[in-house]
Amino acid sequence: MKHNTHIYLAHKSIEFLYDSLGDLRQINGKKVNARKKQKIRREAKSLQRIFISHLDRISEASWAPDDIICDKSIFHIFKLFTEDEFSDFNDYAKKTYKLNNKNYYLASGSGGLPYKIDHLSRIISDMLKLRKYNDSFSMQQIMYQFFLLSHYIIDAHVPMHCDIRDDNPGKNKPKNGKYYKDRWHGKLEQIWEKACTPIGISEGIITRERSKDSLDKTSYSPLVTFDIDKDVKDIKTYCLEPRDLMDYTIRLCINSKERNLRLFPISDPNDMQEKELKKLTRKIFADSIGNLVSIWVCIWCQNQ
Repeated sequence: MKHNTHIYLAHKSIEFLYDSLGDLRQINGKKVNARKKQKIRREAKSLQRIFISHLDRISEASWAPDDIICDKSIFHIFKLFTEDEFSDFNDYAKKTYKLNNKNYYLASGSGGLPYKIDHLSRIISDMLKLRKYNDSFSMQQIMYQFFLLSHYIIDAHVPMHCDIRDDNPGKNKPKNGKYYKDRWHGKLEQIWEKACTPIGISEGIITRERSKDSLDKTSYSPLVTFDIDKDVKDIKTYCLEPRDLMDYTIRLCINSKERNLRLFPISDPNDMQEKELKKLTRKIFADSIGNLVSIWVCIWCQNQ
């Protein structure tokens, strides 16, 4: 995702933070019991109020991983492949993950996005504990880390971040299969950026900093527009335990891989399916908001 898209999604996650928990579910899809849900929503409301008082930090913190930390090639990706795509998959599979009876493989140097999310989540948790113990951290510092974390969680929803075919064939990568031209990566993210920017500007979420930050909406803009009065039903949230975060984020990455297989079919990955992109865009953005809320609340609630 690009700059304004990250800012927009972080803001929307704060906006939906309380209301999206109205239909809170367990990971298996079952409803959370009423008493537990009430407690979580009460804590989420407190978190939402604190977030709102630190909104001025979102623009920098949600973009810092790309602009300041610059760890894109290591911790913004989790490039997976399957045996359906590469006949020499066994030669390059360093780690194997299984979901729905299907194997997904990670090659050497394919990124550690879920590990970064888990690591930052633990850091925030530690900061909250130390704040209670000896007041070592300010709430401003802690909120900055929450907004920083948002970047990595949202990146897990970018299909190309989780598909090794987005790379060029090379050392430590399978060769007996088809890759696609990496120009699609920037093109797709630019489509979303152009869709989000005019909405964000009109809602006062994004400050127009450049003339190319267009005020004109695109055909994708309605797909990424989320109104708190109309679209809560589209945002799915889950009751997570800290011990589940790693596995949960790995599943997010696998889901993104599967979406990329729809966008770039194995038979001809250079032919991006634009109709599929239209279908998937709404779901990708809704899931980004719902999963960001779910992980934020998980971290916050374990320390209250």
